[in-house]
Amino acid sequence: MKALDINHLCYSYDSTDVLQELNLQIEAGEIVCLLGRSGCGKTTLLKAISGLIQPDEGYIALHGKTVSSSKEVLPPENRGIGMIFQDYALFPHLSVADNIAFGLRNLSQSDLQKRVQEMLELVNLHGLDKRYPHELSGGQQQRVAIARALANRPNLLLLDEPFSNIDSQVRQRLIREIRDILKQQKVAALFVTHSREEGFAFADSVAVMHEGKILQRGRSFDVYNQPSCRFVAEFMGAGNLLQGKVINSHQITTPLGIVESSTKVYAQPETTVELFIRPQMLTVEKCECDDPADPAFIRHQQFMGRSLRTEVELENKLFVVDNVEVLPEKTPVHIHVKDHALVLFNEQGQTI
Repeated sequence: MKALDINHLCYSYDSTDVLQELNLQIEAGEIVCLLGRSGCGKTTLLKAISGLIQPDEGYIALHGKTVSSSKEVLPPENRGIGMIFQDYALFPHLSVADNIAFGLRNLSQSDLQKRVQEMLELVNLHGLDKRYPHELSGGQQQRVAIARALANRPNLLLLDEPFSNIDSQVRQRLIREIRDILKQQKVAALFVTHSREEGFAFADSVAVMHEGKILQRGRSFDVYNQPSCRFVAEFMGAGNLLQGKVINSHQITTPLGIVESSTKVYAQPETTVELFIRPQMLTVEKCECDDPADPAFIRHQQFMGRSLRTEVELENKLFVVDNVEVLPEKTPVHIHVKDHALVLFNEQGQTI
């Protein structure tokens, strides 16, 4: 049974369609990351799932039970949903233990204390139960928020930009720790962020949202390497767009010459297409002669740690290449395309 089942969800506000025929399913124990730019409808979707707004059309079901539709809305407190926010939302006047216990109801004092201790052990905060939020680091505060959200054994956990206020080094460790906790507890989760890197590290799969719709859902690797459209390709990371014409089922002529695809091209010969090539799929080779056959040259290089983000100009068009060799500006080079499965778009920006 699906932990979350959203079908054809529509919601409008001030005559603006915020959610449009949106579909999203999450299996029990699955972690899904909802990726999208600011204003795409992510927060509105969380409000709809938690019961704070009522959809105009469609429905939301939790573990097989419809909780939202145009006809009925189950109150938020009866949905069994846990929430984790960007700002932790801890009560500053309550201790760690009291923050965790805040949402627990209908438990004896001994059972309540036992549950709080279980949560403290789970999030590795044993011995900090009497401290107050201001006495904790950002990572520790977020662990308290996780413990509080899980204390009631929720059917679904919603996380809204939970790592954005945490130092980058601590963030990576915390992402791994919280993911492990959710997997251990077998809790389904919907994680909302604009950070691709966080989504890749935290979730089992990602869903890319744009203008109130889910454009693509799948494993991070697949969505990154096999985007469904131009928007998804560009949102998932930097790339180079160039025009081409299909020669046959494996070759396309482009400004970089004839490019080979490791997979079959499903377009007729002479069809005009648009290629999307990631920077790591291009290489540059320094020209050995003063008058190279192709007039490409280095415009700029930026050190990125593992590689040099290199801008190369060819016939007044800039290409972005991940390179490892330091090359001075104006160095003449050849651009080569590595053998890989090409991403091609038609005139409407849809993947061929």
